[in-house]
Amino acid sequence: MKKLKISQIQFEAKSTPAQNAKLLEKYFLKTRRFKPDLICTPECSNIITNDKGYLLKKTTYESDCPIIKMAKLYAMENCVSINIGSLLLKEKNKKKLVNRSFFINSKGKILKRYDKIHMFDVNINKKETHRESHTFKAGKNIVSVNLQNIKIGFTICYDLRFPNLFRKLAKKGSKIILMPAAFTVPSGKAHWEVMVRSRAIENSLFVIATNMCGTHHTNRKTYGYSLLVNPWGKIINKAKSKPSILNTEINLNEVMEARMKIPAILND
Repeated sequence: MKKLKISQIQFEAKSTPAQNAKLLEKYFLKTRRFKPDLICTPECSNIITNDKGYLLKKTTYESDCPIIKMAKLYAMENCVSINIGSLLLKEKNKKKLVNRSFFINSKGKILKRYDKIHMFDVNINKKETHRESHTFKAGKNIVSVNLQNIKIGFTICYDLRFPNLFRKLAKKGSKIILMPAAFTVPSGKAHWEVMVRSRAIENSLFVIATNMCGTHHTNRKTYGYSLLVNPWGKIINKAKSKPSILNTEINLNEVMEARMKIPAILND
């Protein structure tokens, strides 16, 4: 029986990468008693704002990111893998930023990077519109990583609305899919839980959905309600709208059990 212990950090990001590095380290330390195999953080773990000028001024290159430095050191010292859900980062000689997820292993090495494929270009209501493609370069590559011989697939936030990406990750052998997010409040209330559960059910796998919460720079609000869903679509752990840590032990045998009951993924 293959078990894995997951700690999800749902937090309210502050307005600079340095502040968020300190804040995340405090949350990481709180997981120590649980002894997770993997710690997961939300999208925009370094900075979240509606102000494009502020974002371009305050964000860093990967090599200068205080969160990466802190997480690599923490992973190594505590022998734990960490998925930094996403960081908004500059790239050398490029006008656009990247929205990039990182997988750091228990030796403190970055094993994988995933750049968000689907850009959040939406009109939620009269007050709230987003044009991610104006500021960010879309990723092109489907990415997965092995943790203790378990394949884990990467997605970020708006990717949740594109079932084909999840199907491709499942077909490539993923038994867990990471879904770090910074969902807006209106779309979160309407769609977040039902879509996370749908992606888990469709592909008979675990979805670890770790969301940002609270009110951020320029009054930007995020939904929270992080959850972990099993391959049968059951919510096995769930947060509310406030900062919190979800500690969950999952049993990977449930993937095959679900696929034997309803082998849709095998017949596709």
